[in-house]
Amino acid sequence: MANFSNSRINTFQQCKLRYKYQYIDRIKTEIETSIEAFMGDMVHQALEKLYKDVKFKKTVSLQELLDFYQKLWDDNWREGIEIVRKEYSAENYKQMGIGFIRDYYKRKKPFNRTKTLGLETVNLAEIAPGIKYHIRIDRLALDGDTYEIHDYKTSNSLPTQEKVNQDKQLTLYTYGLRKMYPDAKKVKQIWHYLAFDKDIVLERTDGEIEKARLEVLEIIKEIGKCKKWPAKASALCGWCQFKPICPKFKHKYDIKEKSPQELSQDKGVNLVDEYVKISEKIKKLEIKKDKLKQSLVHYSDKKNIEVVYGTDMRATVKTYPRLSFPKKNDSNRKDFFKTLKLVGLWDKLATADVYQLAKMINSHKVSSDIVDLLDEYISKSKIHRVYLGKRYNK
Repeated sequence: MANFSNSRINTFQQCKLRYKYQYIDRIKTEIETSIEAFMGDMVHQALEKLYKDVKFKKTVSLQELLDFYQKLWDDNWREGIEIVRKEYSAENYKQMGIGFIRDYYKRKKPFNRTKTLGLETVNLAEIAPGIKYHIRIDRLALDGDTYEIHDYKTSNSLPTQEKVNQDKQLTLYTYGLRKMYPDAKKVKQIWHYLAFDKDIVLERTDGEIEKARLEVLEIIKEIGKCKKWPAKASALCGWCQFKPICPKFKHKYDIKEKSPQELSQDKGVNLVDEYVKISEKIKKLEIKKDKLKQSLVHYSDKKNIEVVYGTDMRATVKTYPRLSFPKKNDSNRKDFFKTLKLVGLWDKLATADVYQLAKMINSHKVSSDIVDLLDEYISKSKIHRVYLGKRYNK
């Protein structure tokens, strides 16, 4: 039986290569975790202690809770925790966590509105035959006959309502919760965005819960059929523990500790630098070439000639009519297509856009089932392109 989690699903959607490294190859790297993840873990543990003490009728003061958090931080801090934003120190993040706990404590005191049923749950719920999903609830509470799923977020970004509506994590937790507690007819999903001292509360309909379950199962199906594991660059790369071995960052780490003299002897560095120089020269020449082309057109038009002779070569200047039709997002595109069908030109012009099809397949926008059906018609080869861009700063 396969077990999946919200983080596992998200990792696959964010970067397939990271998924392979983490869940298939199970590679261990020198980068243990990020400072954001570490701080989030410390805050979660502090809030877990708060509600555990409340559950056992023990009153914990704000100062006691903050002392617990700071000791927890100091005891668990270790080398290898990645700080991506170099302008901030570990102490800055530590103080952020203190602020999160202080604000939450003051707003929620005396913590007796609901009854805590579970803290940092580690249950598994079957979401389909042979597939189980981790139900990891930060705090599960009961308010009368209403179950509450509480989730603490230490992110520095507050999501829009639309993004929250699309969230599947707590919706799958709701599904699992109903499996564990059949009387959980009414369930509230509560996100605590600690950086903003703000709660977002939602209740899902049966239809929304089922839709989320089916969408997650589709992703799991895609994972099972996945044969290629491409790396996908995004803003999240800065926090990825696999950068030292990722093909998009490996060379950066290979040359990270090299001296200027060693860098000057690195073949990759030299190739890129030379490629940049040549590309810049070509760009300038292309601009100059275009200006000369326009001058030739102007000259031939003024002299009423079609061929201009040089010392050894000649330049033929020809003018062709250029027609433009409604583009993809133009409002009159549909009417244009209707007219083509009406005058009988549609069948003569309509053809499969194989270039767009190839692009869709290569970017994994076509399901593996459809690709398998088309495979016998596809001739495969490789083309190589080199794109220039600024160095990754993270």
